[in-house]
Amino acid sequence: MKIYKQDISSLFFYCVGFSKIRNRFLRILNKKMATFITFHNIMPESFDNFKDNICFLKRHTNVVSLDDFFSANLSSKNINVVITFDDGYKSWLTYAIPLLLEFGLPATFFIASGFVGLSKEKQAEFMRSRLLIPSGIRRNIKGLDFEDLREIIKKGFTIGGHTLSHCNLKNLRNINQIRYEIGKDKIELESETGVKIKYFAYPFGAYINPEIHLIGVLKELGYEGAVTTVPGFNKTDSNPYLLYRDKTDAPMPRIMFKAKVFGNYGITHFIKKRVLGISL
Repeated sequence: MKIYKQDISSLFFYCVGFSKIRNRFLRILNKKMATFITFHNIMPESFDNFKDNICFLKRHTNVVSLDDFFSANLSSKNINVVITFDDGYKSWLTYAIPLLLEFGLPATFFIASGFVGLSKEKQAEFMRSRLLIPSGIRRNIKGLDFEDLREIIKKGFTIGGHTLSHCNLKNLRNINQIRYEIGKDKIELESETGVKIKYFAYPFGAYINPEIHLIGVLKELGYEGAVTTVPGFNKTDSNPYLLYRDKTDAPMPRIMFKAKVFGNYGITHFIKKRVLGISL
């Protein structure tokens, strides 16, 4: 797995114990904090590592659902973790969901409905043009169908919106096109599953459009919250439409995974933005 510069700084803060001291201080103050993490596709060769990291969450954190977070049903003694998955991969049913059920852990699956129920050829094109998955990888990846979505909900998990075509919302200038991408996705998911879709994940983490107020569109269309890919802790009074979320992945080494879960990348992000003035 590729290690990025921000991963190195996150590991540094973790290894020197910065997050341990900070998190202990937060417990003393009775602060309820939550880390959101996100996975995508899970390849067979990364399952054992994925299982080890999920087992770590079960043993050392308080895993909660998005509904728990919004109702402030959180622990003040342990780090609260919200597990999320993006896009719509068949591997979730093979690897992620059985494991989550085994450990009794909740999760939210954000779905780009235009990726659901496609033929093999159209799936490949969607992965190439919309999900930007390299050709050498996408030949082994399959998307969900709508029966799979109903099965995910039947097993007790949450489904969220992720736009119709997994578009980068910061690049669209027509508000009607944005409403269509977000609204059509929500309608498709609700009509196919019979449940209300309350939560949204910005594709590519793009939550700012220079000309259109995306949060206003989400509110207009009935969404109650949204997640970004900006790292950091979420508090009960955080902006519900700009929730922080750390990028993780199934093959991520345990030490890197722990560093992110315990909020070390958030420290790096804070220093870059607030201290160094780097635009992120």
